[in-house]
Amino acid sequence: MSPALQSIAALTLVALAATWLVFRALAKKKNPGCGGDCGCPTSDLKVKLKR
Repeated sequence: MSPALQSIAALTLVALAATWLVFRALAKKKNPGCGGDCGCPTSDLKVKLKR
């Protein structure tokens, strides 16, 4: 593998990894828990999550 091709391949991998990390950091986080569909009192669940 020529040095130029190897450099391009390495830079491409670094760019892909950086892009993936940025999208992952900016992605909307899901709230933990069931969202109240399991029959639990959602007010108690919300109090526990705020701590």
